[in-house]
Amino acid sequence: MMSGAKVWVKRLTGLSIILILIFVATYSDSTDKIIERMNVEENNLLELEGGAEGAVELEKLGLYTVVTLEGKELLENEIKLVNQEGKEIEGVVPNSLEKMNKRPDASGKLVYVPVMIFDVPENAEYQLLNEGNNTLWILDDLEIQSSLISDTTILVSMLSCCLGFPLGIIALIGGLLVWRKKNKPQQKLLIREEIMTTDQLFKQYNSTVKEDVPAPFVDLKKVTTSDLLDDKVSSNGREGRGEEDDDNNQQSAKWKNWDDGD
Repeated sequence: MMSGAKVWVKRLTGLSIILILIFVATYSDSTDKIIERMNVEENNLLELEGGAEGAVELEKLGLYTVVTLEGKELLENEIKLVNQEGKEIEGVVPNSLEKMNKRPDASGKLVYVPVMIFDVPENAEYQLLNEGNNTLWILDDLEIQSSLISDTTILVSMLSCCLGFPLGIIALIGGLLVWRKKNKPQQKLLIREEIMTTDQLFKQYNSTVKEDVPAPFVDLKKVTTSDLLDDKVSSNGREGRGEEDDDNNQQSAKWKNWDDGD
């Protein structure tokens, strides 16, 4: 399992390095193209100075942002968008996060701040009024984003940046875990042996083994006793048979005397 983890860490590291190198190689060119496509002075639908108004063609599917120079923001009621019937279109004031999405100028400096966002109900010509004292620009955000994504260099640079660095972090964490597990000391199995005391050692090495020495004639006694028992049984048998023979002889003599009439 450890070897498999090492293989994956190496693969992620190699892939991360390749993606980061691609990002570095395309960074300069992609940055120039991003600035070119997001430059407010060149990519606006309409530019209005303070107190001026102008007509602009807007589409229902578009998302339109009004920007001004940082430090010279306009108030909400100083920007108005009116349709051909004279009806004012309500705009949305950007929140704090959206205001952080500043736009660059021709040199790449982020100096334009969003102040109003419009979403029109239909494709038509609208009248934009600037009732403030500062210049404003209206941008088509969807058109700008679409042009960024359609550029191959920008797309490759964005993907390599978004994937290369996270994969590098994952590979780094995985490598640290594998290294930590590899250097973790292995637990040794300790076999506990009982330590003998001095008395036990003395008894073990100085004790004598007691052996039961049989008597010289133990077997002879066993044999003699067995033979005596056999002889006794045999003699008793012979005596019994002798008595039976005597009884039989006496009976035969009696029958003989009876036959003779004695």
